[in-house]
Amino acid sequence: MSKPQPHVGLSLVNKAPLGLVSTALIAIIATLMFDLELLTLAYASAGGLLCAVILIAYWLGKGGIFFIVGVSIPLLMVIIMPLATMAALLYLVSGFFFGFCLALLGYKLTAK
Repeated sequence: MSKPQPHVGLSLVNKAPLGLVSTALIAIIATLMFDLELLTLAYASAGGLLCAVILIAYWLGKGGIFFIVGVSIPLLMVIIMPLATMAALLYLVSGFFFGFCLALLGYKLTAK
């Protein structure tokens, strides 16, 4: 079992509010330019949230398998999600990072 390394993700945790705002702005701008693909955005946000939770578990020393699973989630999302248009890809990326930053912000607020 690995020892806890919360300092590894601390810089990401501290930048989570900025990431949350910037990814939300990207999604809003994309909505103004393209048709809203709400299902893609929702799945991407859930995937980002799940990825962050799994990586937080790794940073807290729960084991290396959490790292492997955590970094595999973005690849699985690209493989599974229907990305027929550039808008869908934009929603996937912005939604993923929105969910990721949301989980990091939640961790930051609960860890205090």
